[in-house]
Amino acid sequence: MSNPSTPVVTDIERDPAYLAAAEWFLRLQDPEVTIDDTLAWQGWINESPANAQAFARLEEMSQVLRNVPTQLRVSARELERDHYDGSIPLKDWSAPRRTLRLTWVSMGVAAVLAGIAFVLLTLFWQRPVSSTFTTTIGENRNITLSDGSTIALGGDTRIEVALSAAARVIELFKGEALFTVAKDPLRPFKVRVGDATIVAIGTAFDVQRDSDRAIVAVTEGRVLVEPVAHFLPVSVLQGFRPKLRTVHLDAGQQTVAGSAGIEDPTAVEDTAAATAWQTGRLAFRLQPLRYVLEDVNRYAPKPIVLEGAGLGSLVITGTVERDNISGWISSLERVFDLEAVEESDRIVIRAR
Repeated sequence: MSNPSTPVVTDIERDPAYLAAAEWFLRLQDPEVTIDDTLAWQGWINESPANAQAFARLEEMSQVLRNVPTQLRVSARELERDHYDGSIPLKDWSAPRRTLRLTWVSMGVAAVLAGIAFVLLTLFWQRPVSSTFTTTIGENRNITLSDGSTIALGGDTRIEVALSAAARVIELFKGEALFTVAKDPLRPFKVRVGDATIVAIGTAFDVQRDSDRAIVAVTEGRVLVEPVAHFLPVSVLQGFRPKLRTVHLDAGQQTVAGSAGIEDPTAVEDTAAATAWQTGRLAFRLQPLRYVLEDVNRYAPKPIVLEGAGLGSLVITGTVERDNISGWISSLERVFDLEAVEESDRIVIRAR
């Protein structure tokens, strides 16, 4: 029961903040609510303390639902005498009629608002709020999530972030990202990339996605790299046993995940080199040229393509400075006896 001495907010029926808060309650419980609606609601909440307070008060009404009687304690005759139609605020209803009517109507309004709050809390807080972040070729970008985690995006990268009360899920569609995860044991942090899912609680790791594989390197803490269930067709499974098992990675370890499964962990020769792309330097160690070009092309002014069988298998070790990609191409020509031909929209590398 309420304490009679507790102050109440007056003129709620006409207060713009409370009216807007009620509208947001109704909009957010709509099954067709969009991401734009959710972002607009968050913007409205942040506009003023009054908005946040009004919405919080309506949230508190969800607790009233537990105290609303399941059986009405008003007789049919008394209900017949109640002519309140909601056209004016309750506080303006004539005093002689208030005793019964205000009690009954207030209880009904509380039940309605509590129901709205209950539905909203059930639907909204369990529904992840998704956002997409992208970078262009040559662009790096840093993102801070609402949970305190940070994501550094490399060039030509696209991710989708979905945060809810139960989980934190990020999907890396292309490119490279460094994740620094805020600890939250109740909400595991998952990164989906191709045929694998990386699971972390509080750690830092780099994920690089190429056309048919992903490289996961841990710089701090520990992660699990799990295969995506049922991602291989039966025809592919025949003839060999893919590495369909979870791999544990500690700091200073990395693995490669692809269509055949997840490789055993290997040591990262230089953890600083694994994240050097943030400072403009791409480092490679014993990597096929076809994968090296996928990474370089995320920063190259013109896409670099290979012409000729076998060139993609050339093994590359070294660094590429983002500001001197042309110099790196020249070194490729000398070391492997290749020829680079610059066309209007691309650079073609082929055997001499």
